[in-house]
Amino acid sequence: MTMSSTTVERVRIVGVDCPACTVAIQRKLAKLGASADVDLATGEALVRFNAQRATLRDIARAVRDAGYDLEKRSLTLLVDIGEEEATRFEASVAKIRGVFECRYSPVTGLARVVYNPYSITEDELIEAIESLGFEVSRASEEAVGTVEEKRAPLVPLISFASGLAAVTLHAAEAFALIPHVHNLLYAALATLVLLLNAKLLARGLRALARLSPTMESLVALSSAVAFAYSALAELGVAKGATLFEASAGVLGFVSAGKYLEERLKLKALRSVKELAELQRGLARVVRDGSVLEVDVSEIRVGDIVEVKAGELIPVDGVIVEGWGYVDESTFTGEPFPRFKTAERRDPVLAGTHLTSGFLRVIATRVGRDTNLAYVIEAVKEAQFRKPSFQRLADRLVGYLTWAVLALSVSTFAFWFLAGETVSTAAMFAVAVLAVTCPCPLGIAVPLVTATAAVKAAKLGVLVRGGDVFEKVTDADTVIFDKTGTLTSGLLAVRAVYSFNGYSEAEVLKLAGSAEKRSEHPIARALLKLCAEAGVELVEPESYEHVPGMGVIARVDGRAIAVGSRRLMEQLEIAIPQEASEAAARLEGTTLIFVAVDGRLAGLVEIRDTVKEEAPLVIEYLRREGVEVVLATGDSRGAAESSARALGIEKVHSELRPEDKADLVEELQRRGRKVVFVGDGINDAVAIGRAFLGVAMGGGADVSKEAGDAVIMSGNLLALAHLRELGKAAKRKAVENLAWAFVYNASLVPIAAGALYRSMGLVLRPELAALAMILSDISVVLNAATLLKWKPSRAH
Repeated sequence: MTMSSTTVERVRIVGVDCPACTVAIQRKLAKLGASADVDLATGEALVRFNAQRATLRDIARAVRDAGYDLEKRSLTLLVDIGEEEATRFEASVAKIRGVFECRYSPVTGLARVVYNPYSITEDELIEAIESLGFEVSRASEEAVGTVEEKRAPLVPLISFASGLAAVTLHAAEAFALIPHVHNLLYAALATLVLLLNAKLLARGLRALARLSPTMESLVALSSAVAFAYSALAELGVAKGATLFEASAGVLGFVSAGKYLEERLKLKALRSVKELAELQRGLARVVRDGSVLEVDVSEIRVGDIVEVKAGELIPVDGVIVEGWGYVDESTFTGEPFPRFKTAERRDPVLAGTHLTSGFLRVIATRVGRDTNLAYVIEAVKEAQFRKPSFQRLADRLVGYLTWAVLALSVSTFAFWFLAGETVSTAAMFAVAVLAVTCPCPLGIAVPLVTATAAVKAAKLGVLVRGGDVFEKVTDADTVIFDKTGTLTSGLLAVRAVYSFNGYSEAEVLKLAGSAEKRSEHPIARALLKLCAEAGVELVEPESYEHVPGMGVIARVDGRAIAVGSRRLMEQLEIAIPQEASEAAARLEGTTLIFVAVDGRLAGLVEIRDTVKEEAPLVIEYLRREGVEVVLATGDSRGAAESSARALGIEKVHSELRPEDKADLVEELQRRGRKVVFVGDGINDAVAIGRAFLGVAMGGGADVSKEAGDAVIMSGNLLALAHLRELGKAAKRKAVENLAWAFVYNASLVPIAAGALYRSMGLVLRPELAALAMILSDISVVLNAATLLKWKPSRAH
């Protein structure tokens, strides 16, 4: 319902059970200029917001940020649209009343629409979509992510082997390396390849019939005509040599390439499916005063879930009992576990780990509605929502198909009208098709990228897409995640500062002894330095953990306090002026205060160490004219401190996974070509949405599968090497394309019979095929030179 500029939506908020809950929600909504009247008994609410300032999706995200969620339903639809229509479809459906979001996968042809069941029904939603001019039908949820996996590897392998055999035998025969091979063998091989690739032929011919030719159209046309002419020649209807080997070779090579492309897509889908399997398992639920162990899938919204130290939190929810340190690095990227407590009704997320403590959590989102499931689903969709940058070869082939077809028909008509026999006219027409066979054109770019991919692997980069090398050179913006990408992700003591007459060695020994029983990452960093420095620690006589602040211990009869500034304030320990000045200088780092017998003894500076090569890579990108941006889930202070150390000017901090993806899309809407480099689950969506996504090899599997390229070595210098290799590959690809066209185009007039009457010179179909083979050889040799490429020391 809409009144003037105010939109009113009836929703149901999940997990709200007290006035304090509504306060948290109202606080988040207020930032959007929205408000809500909530019925605590049912959770139903009327949300009022300005549709020009916020969308229903923004409202849902605000409620999620408060630790709760809106009840949603999802509808999976089969949609028959082209990839170029995907953006328009999503945007149009998203404007329908009650729709949170719409995602379409061109690979599966499926769209998932998330909607509010309290404002629109499933039937009304379908009717609204159809009224926009789209034809849709319901699809089962199981259909999501299922790409055609029926094609056995044996089919393309046999096709490739048969085509290769035909071309090899013909070449060997042409150079008199083997005795004459009977045409029936070539015909049998070509027939086998055609039958195995019937679907490819049908797709190509259908595209031609729709007047939108593709590479498959040219493959189908040349293969079919060559085969038909060869069959007629074999039967004695037409004159000249047969071209069965050309027909078999083209289809065989193309079939193998298509199969490899399909396997990449299937692998990506399987990796996401395997990650989803990690959501399964057992959990403890409190029911009727008893603790029961149930399958995670059986947990319902409102259940109280018990979590002990070291366990995975299975649901999204709010802490209602206990406290603990929760490792949220998979979502935020921060290496520090966060202190969470029931006193503040802190929210927790499924997929995070409780490193220490004990929690009881009321489930607000379970199963497919959890934040982890949201990220998985977003990655699943993002993997196939890449910017549609048409490849040069495909564009040229579209025009070439019409030009070649027109020229072939014109050639036949010219010679037939000129008084030549049908067989002679057909010979010239087929020669034109043969000499402009797409084989050299088809392999010009893929062969270079395949060769470059081999070279990249030797440099520690796994390339998962044929257009990576073109994209990495075209990119003008690189967004880096911080933790695990620019930094090691491991905490380390950077410096120890002493005050009030204590030495640094004394501060380190006392702090290490006090933290000896702790399992906190900061304690581990302290103990690691003590071990490396040979500091002898003593067992504390007493030890008390102060949740969220630090530890208090007695070491050698002395009272030691190690922790945050807040702990010092609680213990009323004065901070000397010089210590305050040092803390101010070190803003943005993690500082641990060490007090002995009520007096401050020192400060310990702890940082996530910057990778040694990171500054070199950032400097290289600057020289290349590429804008560098830091995007992280870390706090503003920590992010800005790291940015200063690395010389990065643009910083975005405290970002959620969807915020990173939104940042990528916003920059790309402005015309930027963005490379996103990250390693965690929290980076996976942004990696998938970017013009080019690069994942670090040591990161989460789902991030690696979302990436177009994976830096397996973990060394960022590989990114600079990849860009330089991309430049070399692009040069080779352009050279190959130019060579393939010039080589063939120079022979087209001869193939069409331009010198037939004046000089009696004829380029017979078999010679045209030989010219095509020689063109192949030149393309292969040029691409092979890329294997000798070496990265410059300057990178």
